[in-house]
Amino acid sequence: MMQLLNLKEVGGRPVGGKAEGLARLQAMGLRVPPTLVLEDAGGGPLPQDLAQNVAQLGDGPLAVRSSALGEDGTATSFAGQYETVLNVEGEMALREAVERCVASAGSDRATAYRDTRADSTQDVSMSVVIQKMVRARASGVCFTADPVTNRRNRLVLDSVAGLGEALVSGHTSADHDELCRFQDQWEPRQPAGDESVLSEAECSQIAREAIEAERATGEPLDLEWAIDQDGTLYWLQARPVTTLALDPQELDTPVVEPGDVYTRCNVGEMMPGAVSPLTFSTCARGIDVGWQDNMIELGVRKERLDQTLYIGMSHGHLFINLSEGARFSSAVTGSHPDQQSLAICGRIVPEVIALEPPPLYVRIPRIVRQVWSIVRAQPQIRRMEQLVDGGAIEAGENALATWQNIDGKIEELYESYQRHLVVSSGAGALTPILLRILAGDEDPSSEDHALVGTLLAGAEGVESADIAAGAARILDALDHSDTPAEFATWEVPAARAWLESADAGEAGRAYRSYLQRHGHRSLRELDVRQPEWRHDPTPLIRSLQAQRRARQSAPQDKTSTSAPGETTPIDLGRLRWLAPMAHAAVRNRERTKSLLVATTVHFKRAYRTLGSQLAAEGKLPDADAVFFLLHEELEELAQSPGDHPLTSRAIERRNALAYQETLQFPEVAVGLPQPEALSAAESGGDVIAGKPVSGGRVEGPVRVVQNLAEAEALKTGEILVAGITDVGWTPYFAIISGLVTDVGSAVSHGAVVAREYGLPAVLNTRDATRRLRTGDRVRLDGDTGLIEILERSDRE
Repeated sequence: MMQLLNLKEVGGRPVGGKAEGLARLQAMGLRVPPTLVLEDAGGGPLPQDLAQNVAQLGDGPLAVRSSALGEDGTATSFAGQYETVLNVEGEMALREAVERCVASAGSDRATAYRDTRADSTQDVSMSVVIQKMVRARASGVCFTADPVTNRRNRLVLDSVAGLGEALVSGHTSADHDELCRFQDQWEPRQPAGDESVLSEAECSQIAREAIEAERATGEPLDLEWAIDQDGTLYWLQARPVTTLALDPQELDTPVVEPGDVYTRCNVGEMMPGAVSPLTFSTCARGIDVGWQDNMIELGVRKERLDQTLYIGMSHGHLFINLSEGARFSSAVTGSHPDQQSLAICGRIVPEVIALEPPPLYVRIPRIVRQVWSIVRAQPQIRRMEQLVDGGAIEAGENALATWQNIDGKIEELYESYQRHLVVSSGAGALTPILLRILAGDEDPSSEDHALVGTLLAGAEGVESADIAAGAARILDALDHSDTPAEFATWEVPAARAWLESADAGEAGRAYRSYLQRHGHRSLRELDVRQPEWRHDPTPLIRSLQAQRRARQSAPQDKTSTSAPGETTPIDLGRLRWLAPMAHAAVRNRERTKSLLVATTVHFKRAYRTLGSQLAAEGKLPDADAVFFLLHEELEELAQSPGDHPLTSRAIERRNALAYQETLQFPEVAVGLPQPEALSAAESGGDVIAGKPVSGGRVEGPVRVVQNLAEAEALKTGEILVAGITDVGWTPYFAIISGLVTDVGSAVSHGAVVAREYGLPAVLNTRDATRRLRTGDRVRLDGDTGLIEILERSDRE
């Protein structure tokens, strides 16, 4: 039944999401312009006294906005699909504006949008919000979570001078400000023009009130706001952010102590890039537990903590806590943090604060125990060999039984990490000692690092050195065998089949010997998701084929006298007396690293079996999804009798990994590291840079269109490239595979709808319509904002 309500009367009535959002904001005590709601505006003739009742809002123009049931909801936003009419003055204009809003429920764009939403209905009840317009000096949109990256730690604020309609319609680009909420720190400002539209105080006020609204509603919000000529902030609209996927910071670890310093050095080499959640809860946990167990053995701690101390994770990437390392070193040996910095980072990290060590009488027993454990490397190695020999994990009769078998062995994995850390600390301690001998009190020079590197590389019998030398033996055998000329260009299955056949002769024997010795290794070898070469030799075979092609195109210089691993003799000077000790430390470290990897392979195999069982039991969509749950979560899933939320959680985490892998971090950071701004570099050549507004990647042909009429030529799967897009383009979003525009922002209609359709989108490229031609094939990356031209069309 049609009624005219004020916002206090809205509660519980079917007035649509926009009206409900405004009522909630006002109830929180936030400023909302004078507003009335015409409930069920399409339920009959408009009231004769409509204008008289609306007059209570005061003099001046009005904004008339749709508020349909289902609009601005948790599942769907219908952003821009219905009508908004601004600057409405006079009774006739008011009635026409209301009728336009009601009629928009049946528009082509709204119908097309509803057709793509399984949770939408064709029967729409339309209410209308009638609101006094704010004489805006500035306006814009605030997201309390980043709608592009899904980070709940980010508040995103886009603003323009004057009315925000140009921003939302996509006709202009906005100032962009981001608040890192956990650190309460704003990123460097990104004004669209010469000066920022908002002052820092205004940004802070908007952020503070938006976060208050989020806390009151219990969900991330998309809010529109305006600041009038007097500087008063008004809230014009509030709706849930409907497109948020899993937070890529879901598994971030808390900082141990404020001001702790973290680094990607060392651990970034062991586990480069983003790691799977299962790797985090097993191998990364193994590093941390091994670290804590060392502290316990040396008398620094009494027991393990569930919290990670030495290893931190941000956005799926692992970091070493240098401050925690400094606390440990100080408590044991009293050494200065610079020693650790040199060992891990190769340079002094001044951000790590030196601590007052405990009294010498406390440290002496700890030093003795530490030295004793380091010099007794061979017993450590023998124990790790026992862990490898007896480490096979049997498959159970079902997923739960297999998980229990894995869990029964998890302490052996932790022990392997602990023993490797003890042995490798000997080699690690040598590096800063050697650098100090050479550099004295100065920062080590590149020549100092080179000399130490040469010394450490001069060890003989280092296991990892044979990884390259062994591959060279296979290549030499290929050169001297009846290797088919096509071997280097075969598909991997064919090349593998030949190497494993009797026809391969000596090359086959070298290949099998290599896998027997090094088949447990791989790139990213401590990531449990990464298959070892013995399980999947594809990377190894591709490498052999590439090197084979290189040898065929450029035969080796037979006059070379250097064998693999040999170095040119140099004068080691003051370091000569340390050479035997250094070489032994390197050999021991590389041996325990190999044994650690071999132990980890037992778990890789077991988790692959577990994944297959969970998939067969209908609890995971495929075996690979097992790597996207924590070890403890897998028990819960294996025990579940039927559908479980962890199934979808695994899929969401796998989707989030694609974004996490694009991130880059500083080498050293105070506090848990945050991603550096993705460098779009300077756009030019075959790369076009813009603003990433909807994540994902797609390759395909582009269609450049200048207006909506030209869009009729769009074909399924093409990437739409346009100057701007507004709501009239919505029906085409169902057939395109990506969106690129010259202008726009994360809150433009095109960006909002692209996110709801799951389309990768890059806006604000400035000149994509000029630099691209219809038919060009591109790679569109909605995570980085880059469009790479892969192939030019021959069209003119």
